[in-house]
This record gives sequence, structure tokens and C-alpha cells, in this order.
Amino acid sequence: MYICINCGAECKELFRRYCPSVLKILKCEKCGFVADKYIEYDPVIVFVDLILIEKSAYRHLLYNSTFNAYWKLGIILWLTESFRAWSFCDITETDVPASEVDLVRDDAVQDHCNFYNLLIHTALAFAAFICTVIIVTELKWFIIGKKPYKYSIKDLSRALIVGGCGKLLGFLGIVWRHIASGPYYLLIQGYTVLCLLTAYSVVCKSGRGGSLIGLIAGFLLYGYICTSISSVHLNIPNITLT
Repeated sequence: MYICINCGAECKELFRRYCPSVLKILKCEKCGFVADKYIEYDPVIVFVDLILIEKSAYRHLLYNSTFNAYWKLGIILWLTESFRAWSFCDITETDVPASEVDLVRDDAVQDHCNFYNLLIHTALAFAAFICTVIIVTELKWFIIGKKPYKYSIKDLSRALIVGGCGKLLGFLGIVWRHIASGPYYLLIQGYTVLCLLTAYSVVCKSGRGGSLIGLIAGFLLYGYICTSISSVHLNIPNITLT
């Protein structure tokens, strides 16, 4: 079963094929518009609309497309965010003279900025975010007593992965780290939040306000875990050279 990308109504079919080279796109019985215009579009157009945070593009990707490599997308997102955290992990707030920093950098980074430790930490942050959002959403449905007809935990998990892909822009921050990396990453965070709100609203059939309520607990927990990563300082006391 498909959905209309304009209003989200359920559709039995999106098009009818009369011959291998001729098909007719059907209109939605509820809103009267073409049920899914992206059937005739190049995937690049869908990708551009996803970047522009179009709800119709999210509906097409999550419900009407044949894309199933969400786990690959999640792995790419996980590795990207881990590498970004690792690339900005440096020696700060130490009493080590500049001449000695190079001598202790390897041991310090190995202890506190180990890439594999950051991988585990980032995976924990993502897992905690997704699990928290799912639990809060299930509690919301339990209190309300009614779920959207197309809602499922599987679709919600996929939506959170797709919405979180705004963090892939962090690769540009690694390249431009000498140009206001902090404010730039805040912009990425804001853009990612908008993507997540849109993806959540598509699956849960809620507005931006209702989506924010469903996501806020996940945001807080994810922010807490990520803050614990960025607050790691390499304190190296009593270093003597012999």
C-alpha cells in the first residue's frame, strides 16, 4: 500500500502501466492531485527536494520508493559523525609547555581521543536517541489511544536515519575547520533538527510542534552524550623529561 505524497492519504496504486513504455500516473482520490510525481523524476531531483526538506520527497522515499539500504545510510552517518568528533579532538587545558606537547601527543590522544572509543561513544549516542524517540512516541500513542494508519516502529527508525543525514555536512566542517568551525557546526545541528522534524512528522502524521514534543527527549539525551564527548580534556600532570 502506498501513500499520496501531497496529503499522506493511503493509495492502492500510484500508476497503471499500459505497455512497457507507457504508464499513467494516478491522482489521489482525497486531494485530487497526482499521487506521486516523483515516479517520473530522476533520483537526483528527489535528492535535491530531500535537501530542501520537502515533505513530499520524504513521503516518497519512506513509503513509495524501493530504497532499502537504510542500514548502510546509518553506518555512513555513524562513521561520519565519529570521524568529525575525532578530527576536532585536540589537546586543551593542559599545563604542558608547547615544546613538550609533541612528545606526549601520541600517548594523550591514544588515551583520550582514541578513534575506536569515539566510535563506541557515537554509536551509543545514536542508539540512545533512536530508542528514546521510539519510547516517547509509543507512550504518546498509548496516552492518545490512536496511532496513524501507516505508523510503525520500523518506519520511524528509518525516518530518524534519513532525517539525521544532515550531519553528513559535517565533512565540510572538517575541510573548513579554520573558518569558524563552531558556528558552522551549530548551523548543521539546526538544519539536522529541521530534517528530523520533517521526517518524524511524515511518519507520525503530526505538525512541527507535535514532532518537537516527540523528539525533544531524544535531543536532550543525544546532546548530553555528545557533550560528554566534546568535554573530554587531555590532562597530563607532572611531565618530566629525562
